[in-house]
Amino acid sequence: MASDLFKKWLKPVASPHQGVTVFAERTGMRALGLRALKPLVADHFVGEETILKAGGYKKAAATVANSLPSSKKTQSGDLGELLATEYVNSETAFVVPINKLRWKSDRQMAMHGNDVIGVDQSVKPIRVLKGECKSRRKFSDDVAQEAVDGLDKHDGRPNPSTLAFITKRLYEEDRDDEAKVFQDLQSASAILLPAMSRI
Repeated sequence: MASDLFKKWLKPVASPHQGVTVFAERTGMRALGLRALKPLVADHFVGEETILKAGGYKKAAATVANSLPSSKKTQSGDLGELLATEYVNSETAFVVPINKLRWKSDRQMAMHGNDVIGVDQSVKPIRVLKGECKSRRKFSDDVAQEAVDGLDKHDGRPNPSTLAFITKRLYEEDRDDEAKVFQDLQSASAILLPAMSRI
């Protein structure tokens, strides 16, 4: 369904900035987009395994509802992070290993750390993607600069706390090989800037 987001619901449109991809909704495709988003929202905020263990969607309804933000500002920001994660996983060579929104301790608060971290293990050295999501009613130069400032933190590399967070979640899920990749990336010399990409 993730591919439906970027193949059927949204389309790339002309951008005034070189190297920047902008998506807009295709005419008449909102219903399809909402259908594609519905299972993704449940997966990003709760996870299929939790829903199955709870006895299916009906029995897990309260858990799903109580995991979703009710404030429009947080909803918008979280949707941006969900779409960015799905874009990276379906449209690039990078893989975002976990859906971070599952681990929000307060549904009304934004998560700390980098919004999106992905890796491309098909090349050596491993390529690392660092992403910053911004959601505003009007997208301005100031908002873009805010994103750039976030990407520049930690000398352009991922936040070590975010790498540690991902490592712990992967070990908890018995995905040890992936966890070791993120564990190794926490070394100050592990990520060379030429191996870094940013969105």
